[in-house]
Amino acid sequence: MNPDGASWSERRMNTQLRHFARTLVAGALLLAGPLASSADFQAGTHYKLLKPAQPTNVAPGKVEVVEAFWYACGHCYLIEPKVEAWEKKGKPANVQLVKLPATWNPMLQTHARLFYTVEELGKPALHGAIFREMNVRGNRLDTPEAIEAFLVSQGVAKADFQKAYAGFNVDTNFKRALDLNRRYRITSTPTFIVNGKYVTDVGMAGSEARLFELIAFLAAQEKPAG
Repeated sequence: MNPDGASWSERRMNTQLRHFARTLVAGALLLAGPLASSADFQAGTHYKLLKPAQPTNVAPGKVEVVEAFWYACGHCYLIEPKVEAWEKKGKPANVQLVKLPATWNPMLQTHARLFYTVEELGKPALHGAIFREMNVRGNRLDTPEAIEAFLVSQGVAKADFQKAYAGFNVDTNFKRALDLNRRYRITSTPTFIVNGKYVTDVGMAGSEARLFELIAFLAAQEKPAG
C-alpha cells in the first residue's frame, strides 16, 4: 500500500485509464479538425449563392463542379496543375469536374472555340500546350489563322482542324458556353460553381488549399444528380 491507500495494481489501472482518456480526447480532436475548419466557411464571405440555382449536366450519382477558366489567365495557368492533381487524386468520388471556357469578350470567345475544337479533336494533352503557349511564350492565339498554325505545329492535320473548328459540335458547345457564362454571371477566372448553386474562387476561399476544402464541403451538402 502506498501512503494514499492505493495498491500498485490500482495505481497502474488508474494510469491506464488516464492514458485511455487522453487517447480518446486526442482522437476526438483529430476527427473534429476537418469539421471545425469546414464550419468556418460562410455564405457571402467564402462563397456566394447563385440565384436562381442552375440545372447541372453530369452523370447520375455525381455532383457537378464547374471550373470557368481562360487560357490566357495567369492565375488559371498556375492553378491548373493543382486542379488536375485534385481531379485525379483529391476530389470526392461523387464529384464530376466540368471545364467551362469564359466568354465575356471576343478574344475569350475565340479561345472558347479553341477549347471545344481541341475537345472535338480528342487531344486533351493540347490544353497544357495551349496554356504554355499563351502564358509562357506570349502567343495570344487570337485569330483562327494563329490557332490553326499552332495546332498544326503540334501535329494536328490542317484539314482536321478546319473541319472541327467550323463544325456543328464546336458551334453547339460554344453557344452553350455563352449561355452558361451568362447564367453563372462569369466575370473573372478561375471561378468555380458547385452544383449550379454556389460560386467561389481562390480569393473568397482564402487560399488554393482552402479552395479545394471549400469545394468538397459544398459538394457534401448536395444531393447527387439523378
